[in-house]
Amino acid sequence: MYSREVIQNKNDKSEMVAYNVPGMPIKTCCSKQSDFPTLRIPNHWHSDFELLYMLKGNLNYCVDGVSCTVNEGQLLFVNSARMHYGYWEKVMDCSYICTIIHPSLMNNYLLSKYLDVITNQKAPPFLVLRSEISRERKIIDSVLKINDYANKADEGFELGIMSCIYDILKNLMNIIKAVPDTVQTDSRRLEAMHRMTGFIQQNFKEKISLAEIAASGFVSRSTCCEIFRKYTDKTPIEYLTEYRISKSSELLIASGHNITEIAQRCGFSGSSYFTETFRKVIGCTPTEYRQNR
Repeated sequence: MYSREVIQNKNDKSEMVAYNVPGMPIKTCCSKQSDFPTLRIPNHWHSDFELLYMLKGNLNYCVDGVSCTVNEGQLLFVNSARMHYGYWEKVMDCSYICTIIHPSLMNNYLLSKYLDVITNQKAPPFLVLRSEISRERKIIDSVLKINDYANKADEGFELGIMSCIYDILKNLMNIIKAVPDTVQTDSRRLEAMHRMTGFIQQNFKEKISLAEIAASGFVSRSTCCEIFRKYTDKTPIEYLTEYRISKSSELLIASGHNITEIAQRCGFSGSSYFTETFRKVIGCTPTEYRQNR
C-alpha cells in the first residue's frame, strides 16, 4: 500500500512517527514521487533509524547538510537524530519502501553495549548501501524481509522482524566501525535547525516572520538564513512557502474544503495569492491539481 507522509512533531521538534506495525515502534510503507507535488520530502528528524530502499527511479537525499543520490536497488540508511530531506530534480516514475525503526526495540544491555557505536556523533550520518557488496546486500535483504513480515502479519511475525533488526544492526555496526570518523557536525547550528523547522511545521497556519523563525532557534536573522541554506538549500521563507504548499496539496486531495478555506488553513493571506504561489511551485492551479488527482 502506498502512503502519503504527513509530519507531526513532538515537544522537542522531532517527528512523531506514526508507527504502523502492531505492538512495535516500527513504520514501514511504500511511497512514490507523486505523493510529493513539490518534488521534496520535507526536512525533518527523529530518534529512529530510517532505511529507504529504492524500488524504481532515484532520489536525492540530504542528511545533516550532505547530499547523496540513492539509485534503484540501493538502500539509504539515515542514522538516529539526523536532519534529513529528499528531493528530485525532475518528474519521474519513482517509488521506494521506507522502514523506520526506533532503537528502543533493543533491550537495555544491548542498547548500552552496542548502540553508541552506531549513533555517536563521529559515526556517519548516513550510508548508501549497494546490493553488489555482500555485507551490504544482507542489510537490504533484511529490510525487505521486515516489510514482508509486517505486510503478512502471520503468527510469530514479530520474532521474524526482531531477527532481521538484530542482523541489520550487527552488519551496520561492522560497516560503521570500518568507516573513518566523520567530521563532527556543528551541533549548536543543527539544534537550532531542529527548533526552527519544528516551529514552522507547528505554526505554518499562522502569519510567520523571518524574525520569529530566527527567534525560535535562538539565532540572528542572518544566521537563520545561513543555517537554512546549509541544511535545506533554501531560505527560511522559501522553506515555509514550500511546506505550506505541501500541506495544501494534501487538503486538496483528502478534504472537501474549497480553495479559500484551504488557503486560510495553510497560512496564505488569500485565495488569489495561494493560487498564484501554488501555480509557481507545482505548475498548475489548485483546482487543476484537484481535478487531475
